[in-house]
Amino acid sequence: MRWSTGVHESSDAPHMHASFANRFLALTGFAPMRWQSRLFERFVDTDLPDACDIPTGLGKTSVLVIWLLALVQQAENGEVHLPRRLFYIVNRRTVVDQATNTVERLRRRLVDPANYEWRDHAEILSAIARTLRGLSATEGPPIALSTLRGELADNEEWKADPARPAIVVGTIDMIGSRLLFSGYGDGRYGRAHHAGLIGQDALIVHDEAHLTPAFGDLLRAISQEQQRDGRRDGGADTPARPIRVIELSATSRGGAGGCFSLEPDDGADAIVRARLAAAKRLRLHPAPDDQVTAKIVECAKAHDDARCKVLIYVRSPEQAQRVDAALRKSLGEGSGERIALLTGTIRGYERDRLVEANSVYRALLSSDAPVERTVYLVSTSAGEVGIDLDADHIVCDLTTLDSLIQRLGRVNRRGGDGRCARVDVVGDASTRAKRSELETAIAATHSLLQQWNAHTAEEIDASPGHLRRLLGNVEPEVIVAAFSPRPKAAILTDILLDSWSLTSIETMPGRPEVTAFLHGLTQDPPETFVAWRKEVSALHKAGADESALDRWFRACRITARERLHDRTDRVKSALAGLLKSHRKTNDSIDFPVVLLDERGAARWSRLSDIVGKDFDLAYRTLVLPVQAGGLDRNGMLDAKAVMPPDGISLDVAEEEGAGGERRGRWLCRRSPDGNERYEHLLTGQVRDDIPAGLREHERIALKQPDEVEDEAETLDLILAETARQSALDNPETAGARQTLSVHTEAVATRIAVIAERLRLPDPIKAALVTAAEWHDRGKDRPVWQRYARNDRGTGPLAKSATYLHPRALGGYRHEFGSLLDAMADAELRSCPERDLVLHLIAAHHGWARPHFEPRAYDNTWTTAENDEAAAGVMRRFGRLQQRYGRWTLAWLESLLRCADAVASREAVESLNPLPADKVET
Repeated sequence: MRWSTGVHESSDAPHMHASFANRFLALTGFAPMRWQSRLFERFVDTDLPDACDIPTGLGKTSVLVIWLLALVQQAENGEVHLPRRLFYIVNRRTVVDQATNTVERLRRRLVDPANYEWRDHAEILSAIARTLRGLSATEGPPIALSTLRGELADNEEWKADPARPAIVVGTIDMIGSRLLFSGYGDGRYGRAHHAGLIGQDALIVHDEAHLTPAFGDLLRAISQEQQRDGRRDGGADTPARPIRVIELSATSRGGAGGCFSLEPDDGADAIVRARLAAAKRLRLHPAPDDQVTAKIVECAKAHDDARCKVLIYVRSPEQAQRVDAALRKSLGEGSGERIALLTGTIRGYERDRLVEANSVYRALLSSDAPVERTVYLVSTSAGEVGIDLDADHIVCDLTTLDSLIQRLGRVNRRGGDGRCARVDVVGDASTRAKRSELETAIAATHSLLQQWNAHTAEEIDASPGHLRRLLGNVEPEVIVAAFSPRPKAAILTDILLDSWSLTSIETMPGRPEVTAFLHGLTQDPPETFVAWRKEVSALHKAGADESALDRWFRACRITARERLHDRTDRVKSALAGLLKSHRKTNDSIDFPVVLLDERGAARWSRLSDIVGKDFDLAYRTLVLPVQAGGLDRNGMLDAKAVMPPDGISLDVAEEEGAGGERRGRWLCRRSPDGNERYEHLLTGQVRDDIPAGLREHERIALKQPDEVEDEAETLDLILAETARQSALDNPETAGARQTLSVHTEAVATRIAVIAERLRLPDPIKAALVTAAEWHDRGKDRPVWQRYARNDRGTGPLAKSATYLHPRALGGYRHEFGSLLDAMADAELRSCPERDLVLHLIAAHHGWARPHFEPRAYDNTWTTAENDEAAAGVMRRFGRLQQRYGRWTLAWLESLLRCADAVASREAVESLNPLPADKVET
């Protein structure tokens, strides 16, 4: 993904902001185009458009750079009004990774401005970095960058310091579910925390918005709801920072007002002229459905002697596999290395390897790289959107108009040099009698192409500029009819939003999952995710109950890298075939499987049960034991693969890039004399202790003394991760010894700085600091100090290096004890923001939204006093949510949690400093 692909020759245009032009060049290596400068001026004025309609290849994703530089400009002007966090959302995991790489390159320039590659811009880059650091509340990089495309891919930077400017790149599911207080895989602590940080002080950039209109509807509905909340709270002292939303698309279907687009004088830019004039000649090839594969292969093979790069697009994974197989057969032996397959149903791990190392894919990412022999990439829509593929020619089946425009954007992107791309479109929609909504849209597209073709000889001029002119002469309703069907939006109501915001309640009748609100009431068949883990068999053999199972998979979550997904009916069919293949050698064999619902709750099932006709697998994650097999070398489900192909790993939870550097799974054997030996679950490596830098995060008992021959031996499954990571995941279990007084002072200091940097109203700032001073008072109880193994007599601890099992607390929640102490304080009774202070104390570990369970009670107070406090928690939550709105209240809670996490992390780092090569300054 490039901001632009050549140097703009008119960077000295009189209307251009000179400082912006120099800074843009320093950050990206390219001079800005006129439209980018015009958009920057609007950002500086906080006049954000609702949508940007910029043609493919003209760097529309540079909106990230424009936001960052406008934020710097506002900070230098002395008043920041833009949101400090930008969430860049696109519904393609490959594009998420590509966008992350792009922003990483930008950040490297800010972190290391004197690097020889860009040292000519060192002074400008240093000044930008200095201004950005001035906005932050903690030391660290000038800008945080995180990726949300699968739980542990998140490096946590975006939620460490809420004052630091941050760019978060992710998918609709990963960011959208968190915005709705229902983050996939989030526990009680994370749901409101993430909703607050995403739902306030954030600019949400919805890329390729035409593909996911239901999500655009949802964002607009939430924005409107927050505006109503702001009017209800009112006054200059409101802490609310409502989200701002911008839709990006090169293929707009309309719907968003205030659209920013090219203007006539933008044609003065050489890059714009070249992109819009990039030659593409489209030819139609009528073919009945049963001959489409053969015709596609024929058209593709026509380029085989031309030493070029050919993209082949089809609509379904099955068709892609058929074309891939037929092309390999037609080209003959030895052609395999020249052909690659990309579909959305490939497991994340293999898809990453394709993107990172496959020679065909890499060739298509480089416009200038020559090839010795023609290469072919066969792809579904997974390769249509947002990826900077640049082919010489395209062969594809018929599709909807919006999809076709996206495909055309992946061929001869740069134009110039006399290049002319050939686009062969194969199919005949007129032969189908009965049509679905999708087929009706494809037929409308076919009809439109035929009309355009009638005015030419044999080919349609499909260059971007000419295509925009053709579309400009078509009635809007005709274009809408040719676009992919728009799913109906699920109606968002106050009752639904309230039910999702009650995050301390795990199960609530009538509270729906959020999928329909993220993707609409689509008629698309449901999907299922599949992953493989070695510990499934060990947990099942040990008889782990569903409580332990749930605990484990919330701690050691399934990442996107581990998963593949496909239509539920296809998954069931493949797994039924897999079980049948196993039963050819053992007719009674079956496998335990773990089912995870959308909220991450885990339960047991069996392979023979889930393949049943009536078993509901829709939108579930299925975790198979590695003994089940079922994966082919391309990373796709295979009913015949009872054993994995050579070189293919089924369990990739700790592969490089999947969080393996931050966590590990170990079997711990404790002998009769108390000695422990640790065996790595995957490698079998045996050692006397957990590796340096890691600490125990979760432990599940696999064998108790009375279950083994040696009655004193035990066997546990342990998840170990870095102490720093553990502190960010949950400050309550930070792996560093810290007294209560020291920790309280650290948190109060941190929240004061955060509130100051964010320029919060004085009453809110005072409430946050007061809550920090009280938040952990409930740890000064014998039961909690015993849990923290505090036997040194050094005064009460707030953090410990090691803890007893949580059952040692008997259900007690220290924040409930803190609340009781604060409620009894005479001075605090006169605090004007007492309600907010008490709620922040109670909610800082995810409870009090709206309740505590009775087992959380503090036995140093009477039952009546505990009951009264618990009832007050619920009433107080209702009052505050009504006053501030759902997301503002969650954000205020998050600010205190961030201060707590930072203080805990700093305590860990003081004992376990990062190596010099891991520190970003």
